Amino acid sequence: MRRLFVHRPPLVRSVRFGLALGLAAPLIMPAAAPRAAPPAEAEVVQAAADPVFVGAGDIAYCGLDSDEATAALLDGIEGTVFTAGDNAYLLGTAAEFADCYGPTWGRHKARTRPTPGNHDYYTTGAVPYYAYFGSHAGPSGRGYYSYDLGAWHIVSLNSDVNVPAQAGSAQEQWLRADLAANRTQCTLAIWHHPVFNSGQYGNNPRMRDIWQALYESGADVVINGHEHSYEQFHRVNADGVLDANGIREFVVGTGGITLRQFMSVQPPISAVRNDDTHGVLKLTLHPTSYDWEFVPIAGGTFTDVGSRPCVGSAPAPVGGRGFAIGGSPGGEEMVWTTGSAQTAYAVARFAGGTTTILPGPGSFLPSTATDYTDTTAAADQFTCYILLPLGGAGVLGRSDLLCAIPDSGSSAGAPANARMQLDQSSMATLTWSPPGGQTAYVLWSIPLDGTPPGAVPLPAVATRAMHDTAGKPTCYVLLVMTGGSVTGSSEVLCALPGQSALVTAGSPVATSTVGDALDAVNDTLDLATIRP
Repeated sequence: MRRLFVHRPPLVRSVRFGLALGLAAPLIMPAAAPRAAPPAEAEVVQAAADPVFVGAGDIAYCGLDSDEATAALLDGIEGTVFTAGDNAYLLGTAAEFADCYGPTWGRHKARTRPTPGNHDYYTTGAVPYYAYFGSHAGPSGRGYYSYDLGAWHIVSLNSDVNVPAQAGSAQEQWLRADLAANRTQCTLAIWHHPVFNSGQYGNNPRMRDIWQALYESGADVVINGHEHSYEQFHRVNADGVLDANGIREFVVGTGGITLRQFMSVQPPISAVRNDDTHGVLKLTLHPTSYDWEFVPIAGGTFTDVGSRPCVGSAPAPVGGRGFAIGGSPGGEEMVWTTGSAQTAYAVARFAGGTTTILPGPGSFLPSTATDYTDTTAAADQFTCYILLPLGGAGVLGRSDLLCAIPDSGSSAGAPANARMQLDQSSMATLTWSPPGGQTAYVLWSIPLDGTPPGAVPLPAVATRAMHDTAGKPTCYVLLVMTGGSVTGSSEVLCALPGQSALVTAGSPVATSTVGDALDAVNDTLDLATIRP
């Protein structure tokens, strides 16, 4: 029998449960609500939407209001926010991050993956930049890191003069190793100083060797800032020669700082230019292509819209990337991005010391499946799931390991469609739809290694948050706030990083049988010991 400790507000209670290797931590979780009956008509479950990547560079200055205008655009665009450097003007001080960036783009900090610029480095070592963004900026002081977003691999790089980028430098060698270890058909890179541009500074060869490394790996898109204007280029190689297999560059220095006129247009590679409109670049990242749209601030009329296929080549992808979990009226819902290498899927459920293969003995999900709902999950029981893509040779790998406590969300006021994913990284991403009437949110993070839980305040407009697990099993609860009181809470969702092992067709399979795949999980994490 579970011992319950009821506190105010009544939506929240504290429960302790053990994890493998004797790990234990207090878990803040919402009071359980009876599972709602399934709708009279079968609910159509949509596959996980292709991710949106939106942002700009050259952003916040307290003496202007155009940064607030571009931040207002972000208020209405879901997805991951990027910055292309020069985040806080003029000197990148802690006060400028707090007073200029914070009230504008800072309200989307929880879903932002930043890039540094030279103005961020005007304060020695860009220390305030790294302190403000924390783990979202990669290793502190280095300024380059990578992550996956849907089927895309994203690389954030450092073009500051204090960080070498020539062939053989630590950054260039890291990039080549990172690209070799993350072979995807679509790759995007961001840094601040553009190699090609028609603005005040003209072309800058500093990052040419970086461009060459990206070109050799089949990268598709480069995003820069620095020039205070918008410019889109045709695909080119590192020498600026038109190339059908080259990289398309977007210069988006339109985040808020005063714009500047073009000085020397770069024919024939410059495709579209504008120097009088602030706005953001919105990319929709499909598995083998991308759409782009320059979104102007209110009152602006300029835009630039297009779609292109990716130029990279990679082995046939295995489905299971983007694996996400969340409660639904019918049970525990899982969604993912499918691939082309698998012939079927199975789902492994771990709960109460028992491993169950879903959808059932001898049954499998089709190769095109992108969702599955477990309608038999026991309410209020810590339950974990992993997706197994199957092929002719056996199991092709396994997805991230994600867990939930079914029916642990509040019966009223809960954020709708709350989901969590890791996407083969240590960064947990939570998304949700607003319940209505909220004035703020608080994201509770509860590491399961005994370290204290944390609380991150989020604005009322937030629909996405990112949190670095630092490789630790971590649980999350999203609290809905109205006027300073908790009025709703999500289901408890937990990420257990380090379990994903998705390979590509032509590579050695991660495991040969379903049993081997489950043994591989249990060797690292004895799920049979998870208990209330």
